[in-house]
Amino acid sequence: MTLVINGRECAAGGSLLDAVLATGIDLPHLCKDDNLPAIGACRTCLVEADGRIVAACSVPAASVSRVETEAQRVVQLRRGVLELTAGMLARRDGTAGGPCSRAAAEAFARDAADVSRYHVRNRDHVDNSNAFFSFHEDACILCGRCVVACHDLQHIGAIGLAGHGTKARVTPGAGVPFNQSICTSCGSCVAACPTSALRPAGGLP
Repeated sequence: MTLVINGRECAAGGSLLDAVLATGIDLPHLCKDDNLPAIGACRTCLVEADGRIVAACSVPAASVSRVETEAQRVVQLRRGVLELTAGMLARRDGTAGGPCSRAAAEAFARDAADVSRYHVRNRDHVDNSNAFFSFHEDACILCGRCVVACHDLQHIGAIGLAGHGTKARVTPGAGVPFNQSICTSCGSCVAACPTSALRPAGGLP
């Protein structure tokens, strides 16, 4: 089975994102984790597939015949998503927050993300209650990787996404710190986090 990506015939194996990356095209993908099922939450891997805008990580390559990664409308949408994510990682003084992952930094630079377009969220919550890791909300991009790792990989369900819009946040429970939740300190959420939001104890300051 083959498909055409940016005018070039390619093997249609795995997801669309897998197929795109296999051609050497550098497509952003912040929520992809090879150890987890496709999440499709960050939307940084948007492409045009058979005329539709889709998250490449969550669509089987074999279900599509033609893909464009550089069509004008998809580039604009992807840039908007990257700018929003960059804004989420921005500190109050306008400098880059985080530190974010190398993939995120490279994606922002490549797509000329403009942090100033979006209002910087006031997110300064820190949870140091767990002896093995800590949570720093200022570096969280709400990609959902920690939630999926906890629910689908470990089947614990100690972490969830609460609220919506500017009030959305990762939480171990309503007003409950990690050391009072059902968290078993397995570390899967820390390993899955693409930024420094969840970090091992004694790690980054």
